[in-house]
Amino acid sequence: MFAHVDINNCYVSCETLFQPQLKGKVVVVLSNNDGCVIARSNEAKAIGIKMADAEFIVRKTLQAHDAAIFSSNYALYADMSARMMNNLARYTYMLMVYSIDEAFLALGNITGVDLESYVAAISHNVMRDTGLSITVGVGPTMALAKLANKASKKMGRKFLVLDTRVKVDEVVRDFPIEDVWGIGRQYYEKLKSFKVITAQDFRELKPDLVRQHMTVQGWRLHQELWGIPCNVIRDVAERSKGIESSQSFNTYQTELKKIEEATAMHAATVAIKLRQQKSMAMTLTVYLRTNKHNISHDQHYPSITLKVPFATNSTQEFTKICVQAIRAIWQPGYNYLKTGVRATGIIPAGEVQHNLFSNYDNSKQLTLSGLMDDINARYGRGSLRLAAEGYEKTWKMKQEFLSKQYTTSWQDIIVAK
Repeated sequence: MFAHVDINNCYVSCETLFQPQLKGKVVVVLSNNDGCVIARSNEAKAIGIKMADAEFIVRKTLQAHDAAIFSSNYALYADMSARMMNNLARYTYMLMVYSIDEAFLALGNITGVDLESYVAAISHNVMRDTGLSITVGVGPTMALAKLANKASKKMGRKFLVLDTRVKVDEVVRDFPIEDVWGIGRQYYEKLKSFKVITAQDFRELKPDLVRQHMTVQGWRLHQELWGIPCNVIRDVAERSKGIESSQSFNTYQTELKKIEEATAMHAATVAIKLRQQKSMAMTLTVYLRTNKHNISHDQHYPSITLKVPFATNSTQEFTKICVQAIRAIWQPGYNYLKTGVRATGIIPAGEVQHNLFSNYDNSKQLTLSGLMDDINARYGRGSLRLAAEGYEKTWKMKQEFLSKQYTTSWQDIIVAK
């Protein structure tokens, strides 16, 4: 059996947790540079606010309903996510963090325990220990666990356990095919041509037909909906295809120095993420973007991919490589809106293959990076950083409605009186 857990209205839940007076009110969280809506409270959904609505379009509606508006506070969300994941790890021998607000749990060794009671305890204890409301779906495959989670929300329940064939068939019968995990727009349009409306309709297709039109991934999903496991819970390092850090500027940037600072920050962020999951990268991609929506400006989308001499997760090494890369692709005369760094070729830190013909040793760099991590963990992220990241980050994205760093900054910790 597998369990799928996610935080209900994750970003909104994190904000209202520290401002409980907002519960029951219209609350939205905006994307980078306060551009569009990326999270909504149930009350916001009820007044017609949709995901990805541009802020300037729904501004009057939000003002009319006295809505609470927040800029994305990723440091807070990531910390609360880590607290939830640490709690979930107590209930399984294998946890796969699927996204910032989702995780899969393997329950294969749970014997002699009533699953309904076990899942109810997970839901209750996570709420007690973190303050976050979660929904739990349980099924014999990962796809059915994900389906059970969505079905549970539609029923207004905190959890749903599909531990018998009868329960699975009952939920699958009327479950919309477009809401099934792994069915994107392309597959949905193709399935509509086969008159597939529900998950049950999809199950009734012949496996050979599914494999012919939806490749092996579609075939695996088809098998999983019949209760035949085809996906497995993997370690984070094994499933990582890439780690990326990117951000739009608060205004167009034309100076190379500012773009270098932003690139250095993204390089450091990628390195930190790799160290957190005990991985190293062998390839780095650095890119720049102009605003494709502003046709009055000349467009330029340069990128460069470089192979790291030796697999590493050193902040210093990443920063040096990425700053050199951005100098190579930057060109004057363009209004750049975004830059980013992506690491690929990710391997576990313990599986780095060294070169017999080189005396390269980055142990000092890794020690220094670890020291920076320890200091930043104690005094707050960014307390100690490389000079390449700059001091006054005038290029940082617009965050007019940013809440406090309640759990990651000493000056923002709530004081009880």
